[in-house]
Amino acid sequence: MSEHLPHEMTEEQYRRLPENIASEIEVVHGHVIVTESPAPEHNRVARRLASAMEQLPSTEPCIRAETDIDVVLWRVPKFTFRRPDVTVYRCLPERGAKPEAADALIVVEVSSPSTAAEDLLDKKAQYARVGIPLYLVVSLDAKYEIEEVREFRLDAHAGEYRLHRLHRDGFLELEHVVVGEISFADLVR
Repeated sequence: MSEHLPHEMTEEQYRRLPENIASEIEVVHGHVIVTESPAPEHNRVARRLASAMEQLPSTEPCIRAETDIDVVLWRVPKFTFRRPDVTVYRCLPERGAKPEAADALIVVEVSSPSTAAEDLLDKKAQYARVGIPLYLVVSLDAKYEIEEVREFRLDAHAGEYRLHRLHRDGFLELEHVVVGEISFADLVR
C-alpha cells in the first residue's frame, strides 16, 4: 500500500488519497513519511490524555482536544503537516473543519524510545516554528509506563521552546491553556 506512494507529495495529492492510506503518512517539506501504527498502550495514553485535558478548566473560552488529527504547519515553501498524538485547539466555527497551526494551543507527542529523537528534535522545532504555545512530550518506558512528561513553552521572541517543567512525580500539573492535574496512573491503567 504505502510502498506505491510517491516520495514527494503536494497538499492536493494528499487530499485525494483514500482515508486508509492518508492515515498512515505525514508530509514534511513535501516529503512523504510513513508512520508506524502505534501500540495499543500508546493510543490509550493519548486518548485518555485528550479526554482529561478537554474536561479540565481552560484559560480559553472554548477548546477541543483530539487524537491523531492532521495539523497543517505550513504550505510554503512545501506542504507540511503533522499528526500529533494529542492536539488541543480553539473551537472552530465550522463543523468538520480541521485545525491549522494557528488554531493549536497545545500539541502532545507520546514518545517511546524509538521515537524520542524525532519528538525532541524535529517535531519540537517544527511546532515552535509555527508558534504553538505549549508542547508536551510524554515519555513511555519499554513497559508503557510514563517515565516523565516534559513541558515546553514557546519563547516567542526566540522562536523556540524552553523547558518549563519536568513532571516526574506521577502527575501532570498544567497551568497554561488547560488548568489542573492529571494522574499518570489514570493514563496508563
